[in-house]
Amino acid sequence: MPAYATFGSPIKKLYGETVALTTTAAHLLTMHNYQEVMFYCASAWRLGLAPKLSSVKLFSTTYTDYTSQAIDRVSTTHVPLDAMTTAKYLYLGVTEPVRGFYINVATNVNAVPATLDWEYCYDISGWSSNNLFLKIEGTVSAALVVGETVTGATSVATATLVADDGATYIIVKDVAGAGFKIGETINGAAQNISLVTAINPVVKGTAYFTDVASDSDGTDSPAGTTLGVAGLYSFTLPAVKRGAIAGINGEPLFWYRFKPSTTLSATVDLVDIIPACDTVNYAFMEGGTSYQFSVNQAGVGAFEFDHTATGTLDVSWIAH
Repeated sequence: MPAYATFGSPIKKLYGETVALTTTAAHLLTMHNYQEVMFYCASAWRLGLAPKLSSVKLFSTTYTDYTSQAIDRVSTTHVPLDAMTTAKYLYLGVTEPVRGFYINVATNVNAVPATLDWEYCYDISGWSSNNLFLKIEGTVSAALVVGETVTGATSVATATLVADDGATYIIVKDVAGAGFKIGETINGAAQNISLVTAINPVVKGTAYFTDVASDSDGTDSPAGTTLGVAGLYSFTLPAVKRGAIAGINGEPLFWYRFKPSTTLSATVDLVDIIPACDTVNYAFMEGGTSYQFSVNQAGVGAFEFDHTATGTLDVSWIAH
């Protein structure tokens, strides 16, 4: 496959590295300020393009930005999860949905037996087909089903359920009809909220999260100790919602977050966080052929490689 000229400006810098390819997928962040890349492997290999990790925020009582530390490929900078408690979340915003993240921990790893609770954002107020989300307060008989239609017994208004606490309120969107009324009962398929006492709009950018499915923790070593080694934390590709979360930034992204099951070690450093592709159906690349192309720096943040056996991939970065 021949190389195609994509820039009218002369080359100003080159950088080379290699990736050891095996039957286990390898993950590599893109290089900042390099507009092109060239790959070469003597044997056949496979390639996937992963989205860009555009926002990394650690939440305690406020949000702290660690985006550059997570993607700068510099071993001396890191995302600090020192003594991270169950009250803290690490938020990850990517440009497209992903099926996981490769987490590079090196020297300062977690040694406390713990797991990670990973969630994805399934809805954000202000980013649905109907911008108005409502919080309706009253007496909830039991948890309703996210996505089900609820109907006012008096108003006959309908809406889609976003969330509820199973006790005192429900969150709805896409309200149709004359609107819900104070004092009425709003029915779902099997449960309801009765004696409605208040109906108020939800702040735009309020995010709603739920657990990922079929997750597998590749950082779990020794067994039962998450973030003990570098590895891929993967899960079933979720129906994640794109939007901007209030308090984080104004950029509409696809959001994931995690917290530990118990307080982590006193010093835990995440050197890199690399988004995984949405699928393992990587492109087929022929052996003995150089592949050179420009990188979409706004949307692509990493590469994912695979091989049927073993091989060495030469990676040459080109800056203009």
